[in-house]
Formats: sequence, structure tokens, C-alpha cells
Amino acid sequence: MESIKYNGEHLLPGQLGHFFTILAFVASMVSVVAYFISVRHSDELKKSSWAKIGRWSFYIQAFSVFAVFATLYYIISNHLFEYKYAWQHSERELEVKYLLSCFWEGQEGSFLLWSVWHSVLGIILINTSKSWEAPVMAVLAFSQVCLGSMLIGIYMFDYKVGSNPFLLIRQEDPSLPIFNNPDYMQFKQFMDGNGLNALLKNYWMVIHPPVLFLGFAATIVPFAYGVAALWTRRYTEWVKPALPWALFAGMVLGVGIMMGAAWAYESLTFGGYWAWDPVENASMVPWLTLVAGIHTMLAFKSSGHALKSSFFFILISFVFILYSTFLTRSGILGQTSVHSFTDLGMSGQLLVFMGIFTIPAFCMLIARGKQIPALKKEESTYSREFWMFVGALVLLVSALHVTFFTSIPVWNKLLDISGIRKLFKLEEFAPPTDVMLHYNKVQIWLAIIIALLTAITQFMKYKDTPKGVLAKKLAWPTLISVAIAVLIGVAGRIFYTDYGAGVLLGIYLMLFACVYAIVANITYIITVLKGKTKAAGASVAHVGFGLMLLGILISSSKKEVLSIDSMNVLSGYFTKESGQNSRENLMLPKGLPVQMGPYFVTYRGDSISTVDKDKTLYIVEYERKAKLEDVPTERFTLYPDAYLNVKGQEGITPNPDSKHYLTRDIFTYITAVPRKDIPADTLPYAQHVITQGDTVYFSKGFMVLENLNTKPQQKNYHPEPGDIAVGAEIYVHTRDNGDFRINPVYFIRDSSFQANVPDTIAPLSLAVKFTKILPNENKVQIELKETREPMDYIVLKALVFPWINVLWIGIIVMAVGFAMAMRQRMRK
Repeated sequence: MESIKYNGEHLLPGQLGHFFTILAFVASMVSVVAYFISVRHSDELKKSSWAKIGRWSFYIQAFSVFAVFATLYYIISNHLFEYKYAWQHSERELEVKYLLSCFWEGQEGSFLLWSVWHSVLGIILINTSKSWEAPVMAVLAFSQVCLGSMLIGIYMFDYKVGSNPFLLIRQEDPSLPIFNNPDYMQFKQFMDGNGLNALLKNYWMVIHPPVLFLGFAATIVPFAYGVAALWTRRYTEWVKPALPWALFAGMVLGVGIMMGAAWAYESLTFGGYWAWDPVENASMVPWLTLVAGIHTMLAFKSSGHALKSSFFFILISFVFILYSTFLTRSGILGQTSVHSFTDLGMSGQLLVFMGIFTIPAFCMLIARGKQIPALKKEESTYSREFWMFVGALVLLVSALHVTFFTSIPVWNKLLDISGIRKLFKLEEFAPPTDVMLHYNKVQIWLAIIIALLTAITQFMKYKDTPKGVLAKKLAWPTLISVAIAVLIGVAGRIFYTDYGAGVLLGIYLMLFACVYAIVANITYIITVLKGKTKAAGASVAHVGFGLMLLGILISSSKKEVLSIDSMNVLSGYFTKESGQNSRENLMLPKGLPVQMGPYFVTYRGDSISTVDKDKTLYIVEYERKAKLEDVPTERFTLYPDAYLNVKGQEGITPNPDSKHYLTRDIFTYITAVPRKDIPADTLPYAQHVITQGDTVYFSKGFMVLENLNTKPQQKNYHPEPGDIAVGAEIYVHTRDNGDFRINPVYFIRDSSFQANVPDTIAPLSLAVKFTKILPNENKVQIELKETREPMDYIVLKALVFPWINVLWIGIIVMAVGFAMAMRQRMRK
């Protein structure tokens, strides 16, 4: 059969990209073999010769990885939609600044980004690691083999290895009839692209993934040093060169995680920066164990203790990186996470990737455990290293707690595969119903311990601390911290009682612990270090950590919902699946001010974004007025936006907008908008049970029940002797047609006959009935009927996050502290 010659395709970029992918894979294997032989050789000349081969092979693979990255970016940026990756993750109308977001929206692009960072780090290590080059680079080059296998997309014995990002769209399913047409590229669906996920159209998603993946990549460096030390039996020498890398990885990974929190705060709608989502958890766990490893490494350098635990923490940190990769990319979290990847059929590969690093590393650690030097003298309980080790264990407990419950889908899968569930008739494990409470009620106590240790341990000496000295040094910081904590708790009115007195006790203890960590470490810098910043990296990082915890505590426990629907206008509006509480959302008819907390909020209209036609911007005006005056004391406008019916899906994909103050943020996002495709018809009468002063909304405005009149004056009501009649005096306000007053009447005639006389407003096609009096409830029932027209309104949710800037400042200060400590260790 004659092959089809397709028109409009650009095949050369894909061919080059795939060639460099294969070249990078092969070169990394050569590098591994060469470095491995170099380590094994005792002859210095041969050792050097093989190391040189490994070095140049790694340079070739690094160049190839950079070429693959550049080629794929060229395909995406030039909208070559004949390639599946470009078509699936991009679109012709996409803003240029989001092209990189397309790159790492897919699994292949994110694996490639990871490989790019490994290449950069490998080049640095080749030129700085000196005698450690061969064993360390053997480990790193082997990781490049594993990452490269994720991208080659070839078949081995009927098993597809990796996923080729340069696959043509017609190669995915060549049997489709459309690909019998040589001009298939002229069809609209292939000319415009499928588009980027609306949630990723945010500047944080341009910078957050590269930083996070640099953190992921950097964890392999201390891991490689640890494996190299076990491999070559240089058990004590590795800590010195590995420590600056561990600090670098901890700094970058921590910043990357919190950049994700900032993205969630600005783009997602769960009302905050952290929701204990499984993907968030998976990235946080290796950071916890890495920080634990940093502290045990410091303890070993100063006291000789905790060498074995340093090996353990550094090795387990990279293993947790690989495990988090498996969780987020295997599709196993699809039912429990809002932003995990879908399965590309590489679950087996991911497990092999994890096992091939985990098993040999820990087998060596166990087999050579007796050879690892350890001081026979037990640490004093008054020594700094003892409490640093306790803190590391607490961090490990925190990591294991989060990992266990994040892995519930994994446990269920293992029980199914092994047959244990069927054998013992076990029920499927269910994730926690209240996720926030489940994690917070445990993690808050662990955070208290860590914060207290960061405050106290700095003042202790390695090996032993004279009794009485510690109490003397900590007296003033303790008293000052108690006073500040009490002041914040009372003046700030932190009375969070949603989950009972136990949680409130934990909040107060954590409040003291956070303040204590800040005050004590500042005191240590001033009194002990005498203001010398060169040695203050750890203390600065601890101050930042305390500020971060304090910001989390206050902004979470004092978070306030402004958009309370006190009138129950939206009762039953949201389904359970939406995750929204109707009582915490407010409907804003266009042009009508609605009171929301201390503000009057008005929906002024909407507009289509000039740069993204799928995005609708909503103009929401906030105005605060003095109690006794009508003059606004504050006025600002927010522009939350939303993507409507993205890719044919029902509902909206909103992006919040916030008003930032020094002491708080007002966080606003759209939760619902009216459908524009509702046909015009006549609505039936809608019932409303209200009391005097209540407001009822309708499509063109609202009405307020002002009074009930026992002597109604209504032109259509003709009273007869013995009538008991009541008129409802109702004020009607409309956006475009002015104000009206109506007076529907309810009456009882001949002691038993009940009837009503509606009142109407012809310009509004509105009829109102007064149909019932409910004396026991002091309420009345009215009914409205109008001609249906699509009502112009929005439903929004507004939250206040007090002192959230303390959180962001804490992250910056902590990162600066990590950088200072890393600089100091590099100098040494």
C-alpha cells in the first residue's frame, strides 16, 4: 500500500528531538559505566582515563538534554500542532508568557525539566567534587539513565519504555479516518490546539515548577555523596562536601513548595494556600526528612554523633522524592487529588526507578552499618546534638504520618493485588472526611515541639551544657515570649472553637512556641553571636520558620468569611459535589449594592480579556462607609476572573483576586454565574417566607417588606363588611427602571374564605401575591411571578486572611537563613 504524503507537517524538529533523546540516553549509560569502572580500578592512570570518558560522556548527554529541551520549546512556541505534545498542551491564542507552562503541564516535559536540572548540577559537580567525582557522578548519571528512559518512547519485548514527546498526532492512532486525508492539518481542531489547563494560566506556574524541580533534582546530590561514601567506605568524609548541597536543596525545595502555596492562594478556590492535598503532601515530606538530615549532619560535624542517622535521613529524602513522583504520576491519586497527573502507562517504570535507587542504597547501609564509626559514649541530655536528634525524629514522625494517610490509595491497591482484602473480607480504606482537621490535629503538636526546640537548642553547647546556664540564658526570652503570645491571643481575639477546647489549647501552645522561636533566636544572634551575621544562618532560618508557623496559625485560625448569606437566598443552590457551602456565598445582582460585613459590594459588570478570549473579568467594587455618615471611607475594585465552560465542561474555572493590606488580605473569587442559554418563558409563582425588613431578589432588582397595613389601599381590592384584610407595603428597587411601591393584599371573608389580591408592576412584568400569615413565626408568605430573562448576577465568596504577610515574610527570611548557612559551609 502506498504511503500518504502529508502536507503542512514539519518533521525535522521532531526527528532532531528524538535523535537527541536517544543520544542523551546512550551517553548517560556510557557515563555510568565509565564512572563505575573508574571507581572500581585501583590503578590511578586507568582510574583517571575512565573518569575522563565518563566526564565527556556526561557532557554529551547534558548537551543532548539541552537540545531536546530547546527543540520541544521550539515546537510549542511555533504552534507545530502536528506533534501531539504541542497540540495537547498549547493553543495558538495562548499568551507568550505561558508557553513554558505548556512545557511542563505534561509528564514528558516535567521529566525533561528534571533532567535539565540534573545536567546542570552534574556539570557543577564534575568541576567541584574533586576526589568524589567518579562515585558521585556514577549515581547522578544513573539517575539520568532512568529519567531518559521516561522520554525515549520505544518498545522492548512488547513493553513501551517511556513516552516520546515528539510523537506526531497521527501516530497516536493512525487508523482514524481523518488521517487518510493528506491535508488533515487544515482541519480546525489541528490548527488551533487543544489549549492549556486554565488553572495553569498564572505567572506562578511559569516560575514555580522550575524552582520545585530544581529542589527535587538537588536532593540527589547529598544522596549521591551518601551512596558514594557507603560504596567507597569513606564513611565520615562525605558529610563536609554534602552539607552545603543539602542546605541548597532544602532552601530551593522549601521555596518551591511555598511558591506552589502562593499559586494555590492566587489560582485555586479552596480558600487558602494549603489544603493537605496529596500532591502538596508528597512534595512536603522529602523536605521534612531533608531538614532532619541537615541537623543530624551538623550534629555529627560538631560532636561525632548521629552519623548513621545522617545516612538514613539523606537517603530517605531522595527516596521520598521518587515516591512522590510515583504518587503524582501513576494516576493512583486521581480520586483524591485535584492536581495529580493522569497515568501514561509508566507506573511500572516509576516503581523500577524508585526500587533501583532504594534497594541498593539501604542494603549497603544495613550491610555496612557496623563499619560506620559511632561514638560509644552516649549523648548528654544537656547537649545540643541530643535535642537536634530528637527534633530530627519528630520531623520523621511528621513525615511518616503525612505519608501514611496520603498513601491510602496505594494501600488499597496493594490489598487488592495481593488478595488480602478478598481473603480477610476487608473494607476499602477511606481517606479522612475532614482532611484539614485530620492532619492539623496531629501536625500542630509536632510543630509545637519543633518550634520549642528551635528556640531552646541554639543556647545549648555540643557534648554538654553546664546546668543552670541554659535557664539563665532563656529566662528573658521566655518571659518576653509569654507576654507577646498573651497579647496576640487576647488582643487578636484568637478564640477558634470550631473543633473544641483541645484544638484551641493546641493553638495557644503553638502561638507561644512560634513567638518563642522568633524571640529566642533573635536573642541568640544579639547576645551570643554578638550580631555576627556570618555564623547566624541557622538562627535566621529558625526566625523565618517561626514567622512562617505564626503566619499559618493566625491566618488560619482567624480566617473570616465575609460573604455570609444571612437571607438564605442561595439555599440549595450548590450541590454537595461542588464543595461550596451555600451559606458562605453571596449573590450580587448587577448594579445593586449588597452589604457584606463592613463593606457594601457592587457587581458592576464584566468584560472579556483582551489577551485571553476564554477569560471573563468581573468588576466587583468594595465600599466601606462610616457608621453615621454616607461618605465612603474606603473604596477599591477587585477583578476576579473565570473561564466559562472550559473545553465543554459544565461550571466555571475561577481565579481569585485579592486586596492586599499590611495586616490582612481580602480574598475574593467567583463561584457561579448565570447561564446565558436559558430560553425566555414565564416563571411560575415563587414562594418566599419573610419578616418585616427582609429583602427578596428578583431578576431586575430587589424588594423589601417595609410594613403590614391593616387598612390596605389597593385599587383592585374592594372591601366588604366583615373583611379582615392586611396589606403588605413593599418597596421595590430596580437597576434600570427606578423605584416602585406595591401593596398586595391578603384577606379573610365570611370568617373562612381566604383570598388575596396581587399587585403588579407592568414595566417589570412583575406580579406579587400576599398569600399567608404565619403568626407563630411572626412571618408572612409572598409569591413572585415575572417573565424570565437571564438575570445578570454573580455569586462570589470573600474571605479575610489576617496577617498572612507574616507567612510570606517568614518564607523569605527562612530562605535567606538557608543561603547564609550554605555560604558559611562552602567557605569552610
